[in-house]
Amino acid sequence: MVNRASRRWLATLIVAGSWLAGTSLAACGEISPKVRAFGSPRSRAPADWTRFDWEPKKAVLLGQYAPTDQELELIDEAVAGLTAHTPPRPRKVLVYYRCRYPHSSIATGNASFTRIGPATGAYEPTLSDDPADISAANLAEFDAVLLNNTTDFEQDLGADGRQALLDYVRGGGGLVGIHAAADSCKRWREGQALINGVFRCHPWLSGGTWAFRLESPAHPLNLSFDGRGFWHRDEVYIYRDGTHSRDRSRVLISLDPDQPHNREAKQLHEKQKDLAQEDVPRPVAWIHRFGEGRVFYSNLGHNNTTFWHPGALQHYLDGIQFALGDLEADTTPSGELELTEYAPAPDREL
Repeated sequence: MVNRASRRWLATLIVAGSWLAGTSLAACGEISPKVRAFGSPRSRAPADWTRFDWEPKKAVLLGQYAPTDQELELIDEAVAGLTAHTPPRPRKVLVYYRCRYPHSSIATGNASFTRIGPATGAYEPTLSDDPADISAANLAEFDAVLLNNTTDFEQDLGADGRQALLDYVRGGGGLVGIHAAADSCKRWREGQALINGVFRCHPWLSGGTWAFRLESPAHPLNLSFDGRGFWHRDEVYIYRDGTHSRDRSRVLISLDPDQPHNREAKQLHEKQKDLAQEDVPRPVAWIHRFGEGRVFYSNLGHNNTTFWHPGALQHYLDGIQFALGDLEADTTPSGELELTEYAPAPDREL
């Protein structure tokens, strides 16, 4: 007998499979500006798929939301322009992507991270969605762990996995957090300190293009931006009170408070607009030391289009190489700096 859960699982596979079958013809020919800007169109995902158990949820993420041939071409195009620091020895990165609330960009992020390493010689990637891989024995095989949109990852790791991750980073392992890696650790205080931020809300919605400024534009992890702030379409978080501190991290990128668009745009969350008016720093990317380890976090990565944006991919690569120990950078917390230089976003017509 086929129960309700099984029927839903089968329906998921059918929908994902039928969508994939229809992508090959669309992938032929020149890539349109619309696909470059917004990605290939998708059919509607199964109802309530975000609440599925992991395996059927994974089928949607890696099926219906897998990058199309055109999107993979865009990723390869962006990766071809990246530059990396030559590591002193081969590096291995565990790209972990199991989550509770799923972001449809996960598969595209996986595709980018598994291409960036081999193409640049920076690292060898290994994909995993198995919490058992976050163990002391397995982590010893890797130089860094990358958490790709791993909402509530600590719940899947369990007590042993959480301790293994803490010990690994404290002992010198690298950690990279992408976007929803910070939508985690709500009740795990040590995990909050590890990432240095817990999602509260996102007034700046993913459909908007927002202005970002560089903090310390001459910092090694900001050099790829050529000393200028920038505009980018993605979703931007506010972090829960007490979970992010400039006294623990060196902030690299923040929202530009001098651009009125960040306070007035139609794409602001209707119920969170008031928070966008507050004159307080809104950090977006940062680094810090955790014991002997190095941590890099970037809020960018809600949208699949971010994962073929050349500037974003260089930003990720630099952060990964920092976490690996192959890109030396000052980790003095922003709160301890006597003076912080800023490179604002340029004015632009929207």
